[in-house]
Amino acid sequence: MTYEELYQELNLLASEEDGDDFEDMAKRSINLHYFELLSETNTDLERREFTITVENGVSKYGMPLYVADVLNIEDDDNDRPLDLYGPHEYDRRHSGTSNTGTPEEAFWIGEHGVQKQPTQAGALTVESSDNTDTGGNYQIVIHGMVSGVDTREVVDFTGTTPSSTTNSFDASVNAIGIRRVVLKNRNNTTFTGNVTIKDSAGVTLAVIPPYYGDSPSYQWWEFWPFPAATQTFVVRSLAHKPPLINPEDWPELPEMFHDLLIYGPQSVLLAGKGKEAAANRALQKYTDRKRAFMGIKQHRGVKTRRFRNVSNPYVQRGNFRKIPNAVE
Repeated sequence: MTYEELYQELNLLASEEDGDDFEDMAKRSINLHYFELLSETNTDLERREFTITVENGVSKYGMPLYVADVLNIEDDDNDRPLDLYGPHEYDRRHSGTSNTGTPEEAFWIGEHGVQKQPTQAGALTVESSDNTDTGGNYQIVIHGMVSGVDTREVVDFTGTTPSSTTNSFDASVNAIGIRRVVLKNRNNTTFTGNVTIKDSAGVTLAVIPPYYGDSPSYQWWEFWPFPAATQTFVVRSLAHKPPLINPEDWPELPEMFHDLLIYGPQSVLLAGKGKEAAANRALQKYTDRKRAFMGIKQHRGVKTRRFRNVSNPYVQRGNFRKIPNAVE
């Protein structure tokens, strides 16, 4: 089933009209359950390959939004991979150095709220790809440096017309000037379009698709030595699967289990409308179908759960304390 067929089916089951507030809530609930199902198994990541171009004197770069982990970075010009390290190894090996040349190593330096930093000091602009994202219910909160001072500013959206910050944010191509951007929507509104943040030179700092998250993070890496010229590298990565955004988007689940994206959201949405009996039936169906889905998919090895001891009669008695956060 396509994304559109899923939320239209939820509208029908709830006796709601297409295009109203309920549909917006259905879209968000579909994506929440979608990522829950992906994260429970090994289906949430996929291998992707892309290129990144470094520039003279700029050592730090953000990876595309969906990148969860970098597997390797290839220098095809010299037919060799770069050595990849963590930030502590970088500090141990190269702290205080500013060597320039052809990069031989790369270091993970953290996650930040934009993919690029401002190339010149000045006001930032924010805009949406949809004109309905406008007014005081659609805002963005920007955390960044203004004349070296950590500053927070809230900007209202005006649809596809760019809105500007009143503050002039610092340029910081080799530092973290913009730390985080957070989308803020009120009164049960949701962003419909892609949100784009640009610097005063018109360079795109981040693009946030709807339903991806109110404040996504980008993986940042530093190259050493500092690039001495423009050069393109091939990056192979594990990438998060994107959210369902467009009407024709297809959930990356076996088609026989697409109904999970109806039963799960239905159990939440109908409960909010006071239809408790229908919501409970949907929840039971979702639980049964999810159990079947998990039976055919490989479980994520990193998932750790703690269960209450139900066989030892002395546990939780006498001097034993109840295990916190135990699963009932």
